[in-house]
Amino acid sequence: MRDRWLILGIVIVVIFVFWRASYVPPGYEMIHYETVPVLPVEEYDPPFIEIWEAMEAEIPFENETAKSPMLVMEFDRNGSFTYIQFAFFADMEGESWVHSAFVLQNGSAYLSSQRLDHRPPPHAHPLGALAALDEIPFDQISYGTKGMSLKVFYHEQNRTYDDTYRNIYAVENGTLRPLEFISFATTEVWNTIEIYPRDPPDGNRTPTAIDEDPPRALVVFPPPREIALAERVLYAETDGTERV
Repeated sequence: MRDRWLILGIVIVVIFVFWRASYVPPGYEMIHYETVPVLPVEEYDPPFIEIWEAMEAEIPFENETAKSPMLVMEFDRNGSFTYIQFAFFADMEGESWVHSAFVLQNGSAYLSSQRLDHRPPPHAHPLGALAALDEIPFDQISYGTKGMSLKVFYHEQNRTYDDTYRNIYAVENGTLRPLEFISFATTEVWNTIEIYPRDPPDGNRTPTAIDEDPPRALVVFPPPREIALAERVLYAETDGTERV
């Protein structure tokens, strides 16, 4: 009898182990898409819109629910990107997911989705930030001796950018238009595109936020949304063009 109970106990343990091995909690469920698109790669021309189009083609997310683009990328000293990490939130079949793309220097894109056990707050649609990034004239940017890093940052607090931040710009018709001053006093979440040289001064690490070393960062405010959300904008032209 004792042997029977022992065997039954072993069977239960084995079943439990196999169940645990096969069970994935909802917050960690992952989908890795088999099709790996290869995107066009050119110097000074990161494939931002192509990444979005590839994800639209491969991932059955609900476009109208897409929000909150998260993007990190690195450039080499010659102006070619070394990798791009892009992600955003969007529903699939009424459930909340985060969708990601990792793009290598040769243009190979690896796509995945992860189901969430919570619903992210409503932020802007990803395509707006990608369109602004696509308008940046990367061939006019200095990449330093070791390249540069680019990140999209989100802000939920009021703040002002003035001459402390030496390199602040709006994107207009494929050019960077210098700003002298821009301030935000809004309840909406807004974002900046921030670019840093990878060769930090005095041997220190590269800053990961503009406040760590403001003069070294290039800060871009994507139009039309972010410029429209600003409380006050003063352009750097000699005529003192201002939008209040």
